[in-house]
Order: sequence, then C-alpha cells, then structure tokens
Amino acid sequence: MPTSNSVTTGIRVPRRTNQRLRKDLLWRSRGVWIVDIRPLHTASSLSGAGHKSPNGDVATSLQDFSSHIFNVFPYYPTPTLNPVLEFFAPLITKDTTLFHVTLLVSAFRLEQHLPPKERVRCIRLSKLCMDLIQNRINEPFPGCVSDETLAAVAGVAVVEHEKGSLRLSRIHVSGLKQMLEVRGGLESIRMSNPTIANMLFCMFVATADVDFPSCDARAVVQRPLWFYQSLHATHDLRSTNVDGLNPSRLDFHAHGVLAEYAELMLNIRMLAMTYQTAQDCSSATEYQGVLTFLCATLQRLLTLPVPDLLMGSYERTITAACRHALIIHVFAQWCGHQPDPSLLVSTAQHDLLATLRPLTERGGVSSNLLLWLLSVGGTCPCGPAQRKWFVSQLADTAADLGIHSWEGMKASLKQVIWHEHQDDRQHRDLWNQVVELREGGTLHSPQMVYRVPPGE
Repeated sequence: MPTSNSVTTGIRVPRRTNQRLRKDLLWRSRGVWIVDIRPLHTASSLSGAGHKSPNGDVATSLQDFSSHIFNVFPYYPTPTLNPVLEFFAPLITKDTTLFHVTLLVSAFRLEQHLPPKERVRCIRLSKLCMDLIQNRINEPFPGCVSDETLAAVAGVAVVEHEKGSLRLSRIHVSGLKQMLEVRGGLESIRMSNPTIANMLFCMFVATADVDFPSCDARAVVQRPLWFYQSLHATHDLRSTNVDGLNPSRLDFHAHGVLAEYAELMLNIRMLAMTYQTAQDCSSATEYQGVLTFLCATLQRLLTLPVPDLLMGSYERTITAACRHALIIHVFAQWCGHQPDPSLLVSTAQHDLLATLRPLTERGGVSSNLLLWLLSVGGTCPCGPAQRKWFVSQLADTAADLGIHSWEGMKASLKQVIWHEHQDDRQHRDLWNQVVELREGGTLHSPQMVYRVPPGE
C-alpha cells in the first residue's frame, strides 16, 4: 500500500506522505488537478535518465508536480469548494493502483512542459500501472470493479487520449464500460461516489464513440430540492413582472420540443439560472451535488435516441436541433481541457447546421427558440463558412422578430437558456457581427420576386 515509506516503483516516499498528498491536492486554476509531490521524485527517477540534480539544469527546465496534472472539464473549484479534494483525494492514498496511476498522469503532464530534447517516456511506470490494473481486475468481486479501480482505468484512458492514442483510449473506455455494467451503470457509481461518477462520465464524453452502459439507458434524472425551489422562485418573479424586467420563460413543449428533451432543457435552464460559479455553493457537498445533477442530465441527453428527421415533422426537427445546441452550449466551454470534448462539439455543430437548414429555408418559423439555436451555433468554434451561415441566418431571424439592439437580443435569449457568467460576452460578440452585416448595406427584401419569361 502507498502508505508505507516506499512504493513498488523504487521511489522513496517520505513519512506522512498521505497527509501531505491530501493537503496539497488543490485546484489552483480552472479545471486543473494539482498534486504537489515534489519530495517523491524528479523526472530522472521516473525515467532512469541521467539528469544531474533536481537543483541543477532540471530544476530550471521542468515544472514541478504542483502544476498541470489532470484537467477534468466540468469543474471550476476554489480552494474551499473542491469536491475532488474532499471525496476523491482520500482514495489516492489508500489504494495502491490508483496511487500509481496518479503518479503516471502527473509524470505524463510534466513531460509536456519539458523541452523536446529533455522529454522522457515513463515506460516503467506505465507498465507498472497496467500490471497493477490487470492484477486488480483479476481479483474477486467487488474489488475488481471498485470505485478506485474504475478511477484508475479512467486515469490511464486519459493519458492515452491526451497522447492522441485514440485506439488505446477507446480500449480502456470499452473495458470501463464492461466494468460499469457489472456495477449497475454510472447511476450506481453516483450513489457510492458521485465525484468519481462525474470523472467517468467525462471520459465517455471525450471518447465520443463508446456508448454509455446499457443499464443506464432508462435511468431517470433525479431533480434535487434546489431545482424545485428555483423553479418556484422563477414563477414568483414572473407573477411580479414589472416593465418587462422578468420576461416569461419559453415553454419548450409548446414550441414543439418532445417531452423527454423538454425536461432536460428545463434542467439545464434551472442550473444556469441558479449556479453561475462555484461560489454560489455553500459547501463542497453542495457543489458535488450540482455537478452530479449536471452530468446526469447530460448523460441522459447523450443517451436518448436522436429524433428521426426522415419523418419530416417539425417537432422532430426542432427537437434534434435542440439536442445539438445543448451539446454545444454546455460542452464548448470545456474544449481544450482534458479529457477534451472537442470531437463531440464539432460533430454537434455540423449536425445543428444540417438540421436548421431546412427550417430556415421553409420560412415562417422564426421564434425565440430558433433565435437561440442560431446564436448557440454561431458561438461555437467553427470554420468561417459555418460562422458566416449562422450570422446571416441570425440576422434574418432577428429582423423577422423585430430585434434591433443587443438588449432586445439578450432578453430573447434569456427566455430560452442563459448562463450570464458564460454566455454574455460570446453572444454579444456574435451580435456585433450581426450589426456589422446589417450596416454593410445588405439588402433584406423577402418580397422580391424574379419574373422569368416562359420559354417559347
């Protein structure tokens, strides 16, 4: 066990490592898991490379283990509000396999900040981690599928994903899926350790082509107490509306969104309204609950079948568009953080454009919901051609709705889903492009008809 004075890697571990490791496991920047274990080893002790001394050239060329360990994109913790510190860190110092995988992730991230000539591969530690995982999964139930084992497998999957070894990462996540099937799915893990469940969810999102466990297919998202409190508060604001300061929220179902998707959109709306940052939570436990509700809602979103557009109904088309837009709205902000959801976001942006095209060509369907869908699509990082299409369609839809100012635009978007801390700047920038398009003298003449004389 890693609580002793040394571990099987041959790395010297000082006394009281458990206390120090937990104490120093802090999130010092957005979404970055930071472990300060500098006394444990240097880069040379991991690789066997012949560096001089931690006080020599190595000290000036590497960043120590107090930075850039493990990005996990749903988290924006503070030193006092950190679910990982409270509910995950203690497992690291109690489980040999998870402890070594933590070292592996740490060492890999460290290598990325060394000059190319000084980068080393932690082959020995990587092999040791795989041996430990193999031994663990050969143990009898329940040890073979314990929370710690699942977290360790997710850790090695993260390393391979960040390397760009997508095939190996997919193998690990597929194995993770089998283990979760034995445990009863991610919903079961949420009951034993929600923070680990959230991390495992992130890995499935990043891989993008491995389905969630089948036993989660019919899992119902449990709405917490704060959801209903916020919902009632919203109704109270609507009843005391003064001069349009509290505009009524759009009814998703009344606008054609299928019931199951309408419920998920309401979940995201209430989350965005109630919790802007981690500071809106009073404790790490509350923050963990918010993140768990978010991940459970998104898992349900990604598990529901995509509406069949071949049926040709408006309801299925607008619902499919809402699905793609929700993926962009939530996940785009996490692109670049590991495990990176960029592949999922890129696919959703392409699908959103393809789904909205027949709606915009049909005409007569302008609404605040369509306005929101176009605005979300336009804020997604995409190529200039896609961006131009979204800006153009947004300009036409805003004109149809009589929107001519940012204030009017923002008020309309807030009726759908709005996260002030996240959305204001990027949607405002997109609106400025709409204004530039209008000021460029673009003609807007929907009544114009080209009369072509019939051929003889």
